[in-house]
Amino acid sequence: MRVCILTPEFLPKWGGIGTYSYNLARGLRDRAEVHVVTAGRGPEMGPTPAPDGVQVHEILTEGHRGGSLGLSFQLAVFRRLPALAREFGFDIVHSNHAYMSDFLVRARRLPATPVVTVHTTLGTQIEGTLRADESVPLNGSERSIARWRWLFRACERRYLRRTPAMIFVSRFVRDHAVGGYRLAPRISEVIPNGVDTGRLGDGAREPGPMDDPARPTLLFAGRLLALKGVGTLLRALAHLDPEVRLILAGPGDPSPWRALAGELGLDRDRYTFLGPVPYDEMPYLYRRADAVVLPSFSESCPMVALEAMACGTPLIAAAAGGVRELVVDGESGWLFPPGDVDGLVDRVEAVLSDPTLARSVAARARSWVADNASLDQMADRTFHFYEQVCGEAS
Repeated sequence: MRVCILTPEFLPKWGGIGTYSYNLARGLRDRAEVHVVTAGRGPEMGPTPAPDGVQVHEILTEGHRGGSLGLSFQLAVFRRLPALAREFGFDIVHSNHAYMSDFLVRARRLPATPVVTVHTTLGTQIEGTLRADESVPLNGSERSIARWRWLFRACERRYLRRTPAMIFVSRFVRDHAVGGYRLAPRISEVIPNGVDTGRLGDGAREPGPMDDPARPTLLFAGRLLALKGVGTLLRALAHLDPEVRLILAGPGDPSPWRALAGELGLDRDRYTFLGPVPYDEMPYLYRRADAVVLPSFSESCPMVALEAMACGTPLIAAAAGGVRELVVDGESGWLFPPGDVDGLVDRVEAVLSDPTLARSVAARARSWVADNASLDQMADRTFHFYEQVCGEAS
């Protein structure tokens, strides 16, 4: 079987879909001939590294450096994918939503069977964004999605209704998509994200240059968006012991968040913005934290949660969307209502005040990921899904 994974993001770029696509390509390489069509990183960074046994095809678009998303990538796919499909004889073209990367190329009627993994819907993103902290301005992409949500949702509805085979990363996103848009795909399945438990699970907690044994450390990993609950986290930090500090790793403009921290009276030594952290370094960052905090207003099957759990680091997460399918409060992590500053403060204090309990809960979480969310399990279930799809198409 020849499989084409279509994704504007691909590691080592930041992004959950990039991580998913990378993990899936690695997991499938012993089961199928795997190709990845991606936007690339741009000439200043060189070609995208390809996992062993995987062929990566970059389709850079003029005027865009390294990973143009949205419409520009759709146009590049429209121009380049048909020739690649003829050359390599793809059986499956596997796209990732919410990018709708094959939206335009479907008009060219490729012989390959389309499969779409629905990671999220624009509806869930919009709902989460509109619930976020109003005191911090939305960034450009969040403003555009909120302003033009009627148009984006109409495109999304048309796209999903015309997708015959869908993988949903959680029951939450399946129910939201199917119920909200009245979808009736010919074949569908819930296949949660998988992570490399061997890579993440190996190694002990290692000290780093930012470590201070006397100061408990919280870690946030993700894009610096209102949707991700950064405002909630900073407000909680202002109510915690002054010795507690916060490290924020991920892309985005930190300026509005630094301004909010100043308004809250947080000293600069209480928080550090690292920017994007290389993927290979994230396990060490997880292990150096006393707890990972995921305060998002909307999530489907967050990679950050699975990676933190696989590393054996205590996870404190907002009980948003699909998070509740991964974490049982008090057993494999700690949950609080999205946006509830007092609830987050309470969970952080519970974790930091009882290290023995925190280690016990984190150990159960690590075992759960190994049993339910490994890379091999995701790849195996996805390959069997392809077989069903191809069998139905033949």
